[in-house]
Amino acid sequence: MTTPPQPDASRYPVGPLPQLPDSERVPASLERFAASLESSVAEWRGLVGARNATDLARTYREDSWNVRQLAHHVAEAHLHGLSRLKSGLTQENYVIVPFDQNAALTLPDADLPVSAALELLEAINLRWVALLRGVSSTEFTRQIVHPQEGPQDLWQLVNKHDWHLRHHLAQARLALS
Repeated sequence: MTTPPQPDASRYPVGPLPQLPDSERVPASLERFAASLESSVAEWRGLVGARNATDLARTYREDSWNVRQLAHHVAEAHLHGLSRLKSGLTQENYVIVPFDQNAALTLPDADLPVSAALELLEAINLRWVALLRGVSSTEFTRQIVHPQEGPQDLWQLVNKHDWHLRHHLAQARLALS
């Protein structure tokens, strides 16, 4: 019997994106996600907020984004995620418009200080947390459609964005270790 190949630990230091089990699609999970998002964003601030340019230029593996790029990427992705969540809560079968993550990091705003990324991330996260704590859990069964991933409910979208913050935070930690 052959063992299936394992994902590269530096690429997925917290493991690959899990599917949220039905047993965790309960009101208490919304608070767990809100607390996790708050914790992850605070950890981002603590990890990279006072770093110098040399540290921010470090990478976690060959041909990877550097710490500065990771910080800008998570802020932008969290913004896209918030828009997707709000659209999913207010529109039937909302179709996500993907964005080119690599191309986004070539735009001039990706050269802003990392503090700008952290401030954006913190502001966006306040809205994420307000929605998780203020919207009925039944609303998270609403469906959205991702062109590459297919239909998914808002529970999985929240799960994905919680994982995403922790995933890139772990990569930044690797780069800085």
